Amino acid sequence: MKKNIRLSGLFKKSLLSSLLIASIAVPVQLSAQVVALDRGKDIGEKRTGWLPYLFASESLGTAIGAGAFTAGGKLQPQSSLFGTAFVTSNESALVSGAWSNHRFGKSRFFFDGWALADHFTDQRFYLGQNVDPGKPRSGSNDSDPENYVTGISNEVTLNATLKYRLPIGSLKDDPISVYHLYQGLLESGPKGGDTWNPMTSGQTTLAAKFFYTYRDLDEFVFNELENAPVEEEVFAKTNGLEFWLEYDNTDFPRNPTRGSRQLLKVTSDFGWGQSSESWTNLEADFTKHFYLGKSKWFRQKSLALNFWTSNTPSWEVAADGEISHQPPPNYGSSLGGYDRMRAYPTGRFHDKSAVYYSAELRFIPQTQPLRDLPILNYFEIDWWQLVPFVEAGRVSDEYNGDLFFKDLKVDAGIGLRLMAFRTVVRLDWAVSEEGNSVWAMISQPFSRQGN
Repeated sequence: MKKNIRLSGLFKKSLLSSLLIASIAVPVQLSAQVVALDRGKDIGEKRTGWLPYLFASESLGTAIGAGAFTAGGKLQPQSSLFGTAFVTSNESALVSGAWSNHRFGKSRFFFDGWALADHFTDQRFYLGQNVDPGKPRSGSNDSDPENYVTGISNEVTLNATLKYRLPIGSLKDDPISVYHLYQGLLESGPKGGDTWNPMTSGQTTLAAKFFYTYRDLDEFVFNELENAPVEEEVFAKTNGLEFWLEYDNTDFPRNPTRGSRQLLKVTSDFGWGQSSESWTNLEADFTKHFYLGKSKWFRQKSLALNFWTSNTPSWEVAADGEISHQPPPNYGSSLGGYDRMRAYPTGRFHDKSAVYYSAELRFIPQTQPLRDLPILNYFEIDWWQLVPFVEAGRVSDEYNGDLFFKDLKVDAGIGLRLMAFRTVVRLDWAVSEEGNSVWAMISQPFSRQGN
């Protein structure tokens, strides 16, 4: 028998050592309505490609799959389609597809759509409830990393986003930004990064997104309890609207080297339909980039700094400790995964509030042996990049001054980034006191529009 449960439980998914899982499950959200052209290329160029892949992880076993994309063309030079699917040795499977940056006529309105369905037979979740009242709540800042449940999980997620590109700054005359590159580095493009003024520089976007997620969990057991019984199936649903305002004042949104980016976001599940419960979450994200020049060894050097914070004003805690009106970590105050606190599994930390700090040094070497290698030359690799990084952050049940400075979790790592098909792909490895993780993802951190 299925029963509806609070969202505190079902959305705490963690994929340990999930190499490639992020990049193939998350849509190709190229930075804004950006067209990046190599020297001598025409804006009407159409690009297509596909890639078979093979990977292994603790929770999936060995997986085999393929992804394919098509982008550009004379009618919609900024638009792209993407799809992927895989199956695994432990009978898990995933299929996902995205349609990004479709323009409505000659207007300033654009559309993104994304759909995902998966079935995982051995998944880990950090529950938002006290299994043992004598220990910190699972997922809280001081919680035990072994406090989780495992089970069979199914998910369906649908997103639909409507974006409006404001007629100010570099978008005053045209909502599509065209950048010209030489061997992957910026030669010319819309004005951004030199001065901070939304009226004369950079790109400002206002957006509304409808989201829907269904997840169930079957045959789950609590890892920390000896001889824990197998529980019955439970499920949860969330749906609602997300509104965000973004000012991207960088020189090149796909690989920024100077300028800044600010994002403000409000997300709400209003309890519509069969939603498990209502909730509201607020986020603010600020990034600054510094160009550090070039040298004998490096074509380009830059520093990227990021600050992100989140709070859930709807969060309520009853006298018995039961939490209500909290969002799933995908939408709320959550740390861990491929973007924030990368040494930790997805959803490892989640609470009412969160804060996150990060610094990355990005080095593009002068030597580039990948461009002409057999097989790899198919991917049009313009450069590779080494990126040492450090991160700090924490979650808390209160949004106050202590959140920003006390008991911060810290990790550090190094990333390998490639410019392939004029899009950045990355492989990041990070280590913390709880272990290490490897993640693959599309785009530089802090650069995907609306994230």
